[in-house]
Amino acid sequence: MKTVRLAQIGLGAWGKNIEKTLRALSGCELAYTATEDWRELLDKKDIDGAVIATPPATHAEIAIAFLQRGVPVFIEKPMTESLADALAVEAAAHASGAPVMVGHLHLYSPAYRKTKELARDIGNIQLIVSRGHNKGPYRSDYSAMWDWAPHDLSMMLDLLGELPAAVSAWAVSPTRPGSNLWDFAQIKLEFAGGVTGFITSSWLMPTKCKQLTIVGEKKSIVYEDTLPDNKIALYENKDVTYPEYGNGMSLTEELSAFVRMVRDKEKPLSGLEEGLAVVLILDAAERSIASGGATVTLA
Repeated sequence: MKTVRLAQIGLGAWGKNIEKTLRALSGCELAYTATEDWRELLDKKDIDGAVIATPPATHAEIAIAFLQRGVPVFIEKPMTESLADALAVEAAAHASGAPVMVGHLHLYSPAYRKTKELARDIGNIQLIVSRGHNKGPYRSDYSAMWDWAPHDLSMMLDLLGELPAAVSAWAVSPTRPGSNLWDFAQIKLEFAGGVTGFITSSWLMPTKCKQLTIVGEKKSIVYEDTLPDNKIALYENKDVTYPEYGNGMSLTEELSAFVRMVRDKEKPLSGLEEGLAVVLILDAAERSIASGGATVTLA
């Protein structure tokens, strides 16, 4: 079986986790790492794929440069920090034929995968509520909404298999008044099938939370990723059970999927289409916030 040779751009806090995982991953070799000098890698002929773990503002430039050379790319979430950049990445990918995978980590969590399986047996979904928050980090280049909400959006879109018909959102930035570096944001999603979704994102809260609640006609599920175990609670009337799930590491599963995409042409759970959809919704949320919470319709 061919060993996939990868280049990684970006070695920040999360980038170091990616680097460590790649170096331990079978089937691939982390051949190159780079930060500001990433352009030096563009002429390398022995790179099978590029992993981009830099700040979101740089994602489009780096991804497009590799895609134009036919190199498959993995882009950490969010895929880009603007819809225009996301569409530019899409155009470059279509022009070259090189595939794109976006780092929507929760889609590869064994606990989330079990949650999705269980959701098939809870009756028609009526409501999905997701919360992602912590005390910091206070980023200077993008907001808590763009930091946390991509996780929630990726799971909601994966569960429902469709884009929302309408988006509305509200946000505040008390630590940096007058800026759009939202410290707290709430997004409302209205789906054509009748499901309503709510997403709360913040870096002002005193506790860490990454929770997804799915309310069905017959049962409800709570997936709480920050728990050490019993990450899934299944509620039926007044009874609660804690279903078992696999014990694989989400990041290992995700990067293994990227290796298979490069080597075997396997379609990932979080490809170009899924990454673009998340940015499309976040763009709509920003427009809604700017208009005082007005509903934005998605074509």
